[in-house]
Amino acid sequence: MRSSALVPRMRALAAALFASAALARPAAAQGVPDSPPELPKPPPVDDPLLAPPPPAPRVVRSWDEAITLVRQAAPSYASNLQDVLRAEAQGRVALVQLLPTVTGQATYTHQFLTTTFAFAGATFESPAPNVLGLAATLVVPVVNPRGIYAQHTASEGVAAAKLTFSDARRQIAVSLVHTLLQTLAAERAAELNRVGLRTALERLELAKTKVQWKQGTTLDVERAEQDAAAARSMLITGDESLRQTREALGVALGSPVPTSGPSDLSLDAFEQAVARTCTLSPDLESRPDVAAARKRIEIASRLVKDAWYQLLPTLSVQSQVAYTSEAVLAPDTTWLVEGILNVPIYDGGLAAATARDARAAVEQSRQALATTRLNALVNVAQTTRAVTVLAATRDVAKTQRDLARSIDQRTREGYLHGLGTSLDLVTSAQSLRQAEISLVLLEFQVSEARANAVLANADCKY
Repeated sequence: MRSSALVPRMRALAAALFASAALARPAAAQGVPDSPPELPKPPPVDDPLLAPPPPAPRVVRSWDEAITLVRQAAPSYASNLQDVLRAEAQGRVALVQLLPTVTGQATYTHQFLTTTFAFAGATFESPAPNVLGLAATLVVPVVNPRGIYAQHTASEGVAAAKLTFSDARRQIAVSLVHTLLQTLAAERAAELNRVGLRTALERLELAKTKVQWKQGTTLDVERAEQDAAAARSMLITGDESLRQTREALGVALGSPVPTSGPSDLSLDAFEQAVARTCTLSPDLESRPDVAAARKRIEIASRLVKDAWYQLLPTLSVQSQVAYTSEAVLAPDTTWLVEGILNVPIYDGGLAAATARDARAAVEQSRQALATTRLNALVNVAQTTRAVTVLAATRDVAKTQRDLARSIDQRTREGYLHGLGTSLDLVTSAQSLRQAEISLVLLEFQVSEARANAVLANADCKY
């Protein structure tokens, strides 16, 4: 019984030893080659999309040139400048109330119905059928409290308009930094998209070659074709994004012509040029939008007093010289000087209603200042923090790009020698393309964040 039970076990052991010996024999002895034969080099790839995109019709060579173009043609810059000119014009209007005025008047009167009568042996026609009258009037304000107060209020309005314009220039600079760097990033991404397409086409040729040499399958070719189609789609989308960013930069510079930045732009020099354009404010209260909001509170408070100044009397001196061609019992030319005292007695409650409206405007201005301060505080904190966050993200993206490049290289080599699948090849290629694009975008975003950190609390004088 014991010997019969050992027989199956010994047969199983013998079979295992035979299998081990077979596996231990050299592969060549078994009729299996050590490695697949070396494939011929795939033919060079060619595709119309590999041609570089056409250059922009206009190129801005530097930040200083871009700022010059903004001052010359940008509608946003010109519109905000007109606000300052309007405020100065309003100041002149307020000053007119305190200056002498001269008016001239000429009249010609023809009477259709007249009466003729005799007096002292002479014949007269009354009224005179044709009368020519000339007059000149000079009015000199002597006491005008409201006019004096309004003139000072207008001066504060000019100061507020200038602060608002300074903040508008800061915002224009922020927008221009973003648009210019976005254009350069899109151009760099377009270059990488073409590199990605070329690589995808080379993988496709490799897959076709392996199929020809009976080392691949139709599935490998289809996956490579799918990867090439994805690379083409990314390239087409990237080119359209490039065109749109060029058009956006042209609009920012006040031109319909698509515009590009310099391809050899040094980001460090660019950041220094931005810093020269706008100087850093000493504190948050000196930021133009905060200072302008504070100035608007002062103006609104002055309007409360201005409402009551309507009830104050005014005194002026008026002089008039007049000539008439047909004087009756008077000389042809007269000259008079008179003083005019204007005392408001009842205005129907206009001053009180105006004062209530002005007090409400003061409260609104205070709330607007509080909102502006909060937004400015958060904006400065976020732009300062963005430099560190984006720099750290860029460093991680660089590591990811390096790893994706290494993995893609190893995957291609392995696939060439029969290791791995076409899915691994396509996946590594897509990961590398995405990592390259992400790193490029982050490089420009870091530069933009550094420029914004300067502009967040700056006073721009261009």
